[in-house]
Amino acid sequence: MITQVPLVYIASNGHSGSTLLDLLLGAHENVWTLGEAQNLPWELRNRRAPCGCGQPVEEDDFWQSVLDDIPLEIKGYHIGYFRNIAQVGKVLRWKLLPDVFRNEISDEWRPAVQEYGRKNAKYFDAVRAEAEERSGTDIEWLVDNSKDPYRLFWLQHSGMFRTRAIHLVKDPRAFVYSMTKDNPTDLTAIARYTGRWIIENAIISTVVNKSIFDENVRRVTYDELAQRPKQTMQAIGAWLGLDYDASLIDSFREHENHALSGNMMRWRESEEEIYYDESWKRHLSPVVARFIKEATKPFASFCGYSNLYEARA
Repeated sequence: MITQVPLVYIASNGHSGSTLLDLLLGAHENVWTLGEAQNLPWELRNRRAPCGCGQPVEEDDFWQSVLDDIPLEIKGYHIGYFRNIAQVGKVLRWKLLPDVFRNEISDEWRPAVQEYGRKNAKYFDAVRAEAEERSGTDIEWLVDNSKDPYRLFWLQHSGMFRTRAIHLVKDPRAFVYSMTKDNPTDLTAIARYTGRWIIENAIISTVVNKSIFDENVRRVTYDELAQRPKQTMQAIGAWLGLDYDASLIDSFREHENHALSGNMMRWRESEEEIYYDESWKRHLSPVVARFIKEATKPFASFCGYSNLYEARA
């Protein structure tokens, strides 16, 4: 009988607070985060970003201890398959969508899913063993912040993971602003990222609602995470069977971290408080904000943003 890898998977759009959630989860002694786990082969080859401790991934002592036990080749259905040059950033993977909506792996893809699952399980087992040796405590959950719903779908259907999925959602107006703030008058980009918010969250919702039991799925909004981090993390901890001490919110940057990729907050040691970013309210054009609000209705309400459609929203 296969021993399933205990996995917390964060699925979300980019720029939605997943690095913050990842760090807060990893602050618990019985949790170990890999960050954007699927990026490991590319981080080793391109030196795109250091690991969470600030060292280059290939020089970090934690990763040096496990790399020999991880399948790092970039051929076949490898651990970074969904980050291939031809795959990265794709929202609509047309060949996979029929499987996603049926919640069934077709004969064509079944060998790929099994290969992908085996390689990722070996990768995660190696990380968990090293993390337990270094920390001297049992690691009850590994966290993967890769965000990609197709990766989650394949991992879940490989049968090699005991999965809890967190669907992290950001206000669509805040998301579109974060993606277009360097060129806020580009209406094509605004429309494109509005559509991306809808499509990505619809696919994530389909994956988590169809392939994972309801009690193993939790939807969290960026607003509740950033505004009420202690209450939010204690609730998530209870859901995971962990006693999450509220004091971890004040000290989460002090904990050992070797997570991959993410945004700049992963390496900032000086920030003591969690910053709730509402800059979109000051800088996003009211006309654009209204367009986004109307275009995302009613899906935003389904994702936890029913307040968008109140009279004062």
